[in-house]
Amino acid sequence: MFGKKIKFEIWGFIFTAVLGTLLHFLYEWTGKMPAAALFSPVNESVWEHLKLLFFPFVLFTLWELLRTFPAPACFLPARTLGLSAGLFSIPFLFYCYTSILGTNYLALDILVFLLSILIAFSVSGFIEKKAARSARESGLLCRILLYLSIVVLLVLLALFLFFTFNPPHMPLFRDPVNGSYGI
Repeated sequence: MFGKKIKFEIWGFIFTAVLGTLLHFLYEWTGKMPAAALFSPVNESVWEHLKLLFFPFVLFTLWELLRTFPAPACFLPARTLGLSAGLFSIPFLFYCYTSILGTNYLALDILVFLLSILIAFSVSGFIEKKAARSARESGLLCRILLYLSIVVLLVLLALFLFFTFNPPHMPLFRDPVNGSYGI
């Protein structure tokens, strides 16, 4: 079981990295179609680049949920916490290295993205493994966490959709290339 789970985590990492990379260019490739803006970055802001992790990770999670039928009460909360850790890692690592070096570098930006994917899947796998062991004793807690996870994922989705078109004027949402916000 554990070996099969590791294989899914590796495929999840590859899927998220490849699809996230393709999504980086999708908005431009489609001639700036508003539909593409919903799930791909519309500018170079840190916030918009969180979409590169969020959408592929959630898509793979849904595929895995339907394909392997894991216990959703343990699986989805673990994935949501892993995703949250990965999403937090992107701005944290980016702002740490750019504050030290004084500028950003494409190679380091890519490394931050890949590390964040690794963090997301690692945290998720660790939590899922621990939760599966104690699920029998904490069935009610797992069910509560399942519903909370669904709410968190829906809130994140709503925030990505809303802030694409209505971003606050904060550094996280500012495009460093041209100083704009959102579309």
